[in-house]
Amino acid sequence: MQHEQLQDILIQYGIREPEITFIRHNENRTYKVKGHDGSPYLLRIHQPVKDGMAGLQHTYDGLLGELQMLEAMSDRDHLLVQRPLRNRKGDLITIIELEGKRWNSSVLSWLEGRDLRKEDVSDPILVEKLGTRIAELHQFYSQYEQEGLDKRPSQGIGYNQYMIEVIKKGLGRGLFASSDVSLIEQTVSLVNARLEAGGQQDAWGLIHGDLSLGNIIMTPEGELGFIDFGFFGPGYYYTDVAMGAMMVPSELRDRFLKGYYGNDSTGTDELVLLEGFMLLAIIGYYVFQMENESVHAWMRERMPKLCAEYCTPYLSGERIFYSV
Repeated sequence: MQHEQLQDILIQYGIREPEITFIRHNENRTYKVKGHDGSPYLLRIHQPVKDGMAGLQHTYDGLLGELQMLEAMSDRDHLLVQRPLRNRKGDLITIIELEGKRWNSSVLSWLEGRDLRKEDVSDPILVEKLGTRIAELHQFYSQYEQEGLDKRPSQGIGYNQYMIEVIKKGLGRGLFASSDVSLIEQTVSLVNARLEAGGQQDAWGLIHGDLSLGNIIMTPEGELGFIDFGFFGPGYYYTDVAMGAMMVPSELRDRFLKGYYGNDSTGTDELVLLEGFMLLAIIGYYVFQMENESVHAWMRERMPKLCAEYCTPYLSGERIFYSV
């Protein structure tokens, strides 16, 4: 985008004479902005780099659901997130014209700090804090009520079934072997069957849906905050817990679970479901990147390892929570 176009958006938020630095273009175009008074912001143009990456989160109603949630969450002192700004009309979303199409844009406050790193999660105290922060996030969600959440991405049994169909398309493109696709289908189907049989109503709610080291910020004070809520929406809490566990070395995963659950005893049934959601998280990455040819070589190389080292043992009843 031209600098002048970005300035035109920012002026609608009262941000004059901005310094604008491009960050990346993936699921959105993102820019760091320094206002005339020195205040930092994040500008997002909700245009994915590949059309196949577009989803409910890019629609006006879907994006509005995310921004309304962030506005409510930013009022909670114990949860560090970016606060969305309202433009001069009082709207959370500004619609722009770009390349002959209309796109949504939004501006958030900047959360000072850096991405969480692998070396950070070697600290048992921080690992337990990570589990506690995710539990606090879910506690907020359990009390949050807002219309329009049906316009947000949902990661339930239906979505899991959808992932199977997308992986099958990879077979047609020569990305995956038929034997591996069969193992993926069996794995996802087993997780779905366990969810259907186990009565997991208490585990269903609102989730972040895309937790990773890059989506957690460590502030200069050592606190943890969450960013990038593009996949926020209905789902199983296991999704966030499994993604959090995978960030942590295997020897500290019990400490992470203690932070989340508040005790040292995680039952076998719960661990089995968490293992399944670890595999769903990995498969979900393949699904999201299916249209991104730049990672096809990586996917082609890694899929046999995923199936042989994790899916096959999981299907045979072996425990993989500490190895994924």
